[in-house]
Amino acid sequence: MKNLVIVFALLLTLVCCTSETDRERMRALLDRADSMNSAYIPLTDGMDSLLLEATRFYDRHGTADQQVRAHYLLGCAYRDMGEAPAALQSYQDAIDRADTLSADCDYRRLMSVYGQMAELFHAQNLPKDELAQKKEYGKYALLIGDTLLHIRNLELYVKPYFLMGDTLGMLKVVQQAHDLYLSHGFTKEAASVLPSIIDYHIAKGQLDEARKMMKEFEEQSGLFDADGNIAPSREIYYYIQGLYYLKRNDLPNAEQCFRKLPANYQKDAYKGLLSVFRLKGNLDSIAKYASLYETALDTIHNQMRTDVVHQMSSMYNYQRFQLKAEKEERAADRAKIAIIFIVFGFVLLSLLFLFLLRRYRHKKQTEILRLSTDYERAVSDYETACEENELLRQSGKDIIESKTQEILSLQELVSQYEQQWQKVKQHDKEEALMNSDLVRAFCDMAIGKLGSRIPTNAEWKHLFRLFKQNMPVAHNIISKDDKLSYLEMKTCILSLLKFKNSDIAVLLEEKPQRITNMKSRINKKLFGVESASTLQDNLRRVISTDRFEF
Repeated sequence: MKNLVIVFALLLTLVCCTSETDRERMRALLDRADSMNSAYIPLTDGMDSLLLEATRFYDRHGTADQQVRAHYLLGCAYRDMGEAPAALQSYQDAIDRADTLSADCDYRRLMSVYGQMAELFHAQNLPKDELAQKKEYGKYALLIGDTLLHIRNLELYVKPYFLMGDTLGMLKVVQQAHDLYLSHGFTKEAASVLPSIIDYHIAKGQLDEARKMMKEFEEQSGLFDADGNIAPSREIYYYIQGLYYLKRNDLPNAEQCFRKLPANYQKDAYKGLLSVFRLKGNLDSIAKYASLYETALDTIHNQMRTDVVHQMSSMYNYQRFQLKAEKEERAADRAKIAIIFIVFGFVLLSLLFLFLLRRYRHKKQTEILRLSTDYERAVSDYETACEENELLRQSGKDIIESKTQEILSLQELVSQYEQQWQKVKQHDKEEALMNSDLVRAFCDMAIGKLGSRIPTNAEWKHLFRLFKQNMPVAHNIISKDDKLSYLEMKTCILSLLKFKNSDIAVLLEEKPQRITNMKSRINKKLFGVESASTLQDNLRRVISTDRFEF
C-alpha cells in the first residue's frame, strides 16, 4: 500500500508541475491585459486566445484570486469583441472561482466583475439582471469600506429603474443617494444627483420645491463655469431648466434654454421650442419645429428598432452560447467519468500487481526457508555421521565402510545445498534465519511463552550452526582469533538477531546490567569503543561492507 501511495504522489507531481517560466509568462500576460483595460485600450487582436490559455493555466495552477483575475480579463476581451454572451459567461466563471471567505480575497476585482456584468445587462435591456449585479457591487463596496463607491453605485440604480419605467423607484434611490452624500460630507456629489428629482417636481407643478433644488444644484454641484454653462455631457439640464421656465410662463428664458441644447439633444430641443411657439401662437415656427421634431422622432424610432434587432440577435447569440456551453459541459462530464474509470482501473491494476508481488515474495521466502532448513539438516547429519564414524573405527571394517559411504553421500548433498545457498542474497538469508523455527522458539523462551525453560546446549549448538550458515561474515567477526568468550559470542548473536537486553538476560540467565557490561566489553575488544549501545551498529556496519580487519 505504501508503494501505491508513492506511485500516486509521483503521478500527481508530474501532472501538476509547471515551470517558473510558464508562471512568469502568464503573470506578464495578465499584467499587460490589466494595463490595457485600465487605459481603455480594446483587448482585441488575439488577446482572447491568449487570455483563454491563461484561464486554463490558472485553473490548474493558480490561486482563487489569480483565477478570478484571468476569467475577468477574458470577459473584458470578449466584451471588446462584441461577444456579450461569452463575456457574461467569463464574468460568471470569475465569480464562481472567488473565495469570498478568504481574508485575501480581492473584493475590488469582484466589484469590477459585477460592474461589467451590470453594463452588459443594461445594453441588452435586462434591467432586473442589471439591478441584481449592482446590488452585489454595492455589497462589496460596503465590505471594503468604500462609502463613496457604494453611494455612487446606489445613484446608478436610476438606469435599471428607468428601463423598467419605475419612476418612484428612481426618485427613491436618487433621494437616498443625495441624503447619503450629504451625511458623509460629499456636498458636490449630493447636489449633482438633483436633476432627476427637479424634473419630477416640475412635472408635478411643485415649482417652489423645484426652484430650491435648482439653486442647490447650480451653486453647489461645481458643474457650472463663470458664465453659467454646464459641464459637457450634462447639457440635458438645459431642457429641465426650459421646462421650469415654461411652467413659469417665462417664454424668453425657456426658449434660450432650449436653444442651448447641443445636437445630440435635438429631439428635446425641438420639443421644447415647439411648446414655446405654441404658447406664443407663432404658426410658422410651430409648423417648422413640429416638422423638425417629427423627423427627430423618426430617427430615434429607427435607432430603437436597430437596437431591438441587436438585442434580439444578442439574446439569440446568448441562447446559442448557452447551448454550446451545456454541450461542452456534458463533454467535460463524460471526460471526467472516463478519467475516473482510468484512475479506478489503474488502482485495481496496482493492487493486483502488489498482491502478486507480495505472493511471489512470500513464495520465495518459503522456498529459501525450506532450502535453509534442508541445508542445515544435511550439515547436521553430515557432522553426526562423522562423529559416529569416529566412534565406530574400532567396531569393524564393514561398519566403517558403510558409514564412510554414508558420509560421502551426505558430503555430496551438503555440497549441492551449499551451491544453491551461495546464490541466495544475504538479505534473504538473514530473513530466513529470523523466520526459522529455532529463532522463534528462542523468542518464545525469552518472553516466557514456554514457561521458565531456557535453550539447551543442543539448541545453542543448532543456533551457532544456523548463524554460521546464514550470516558467515558476522560469524567470522565474532569467532576470529578467539577474542570473545562463548558467553560473549552468544550475546553477539542474540544482539544481531535483534533481541533486547532483557530478553538476552532471560536466555543467558544473567542480569540485564551484566548484559550491558558484556556488550560494552565486546565492543571494546572488537572495535576499540567502550559503549554498549553502539555494538549492534558497529557489527552491522562491518557486515554490510563485508570487511573486518584488526
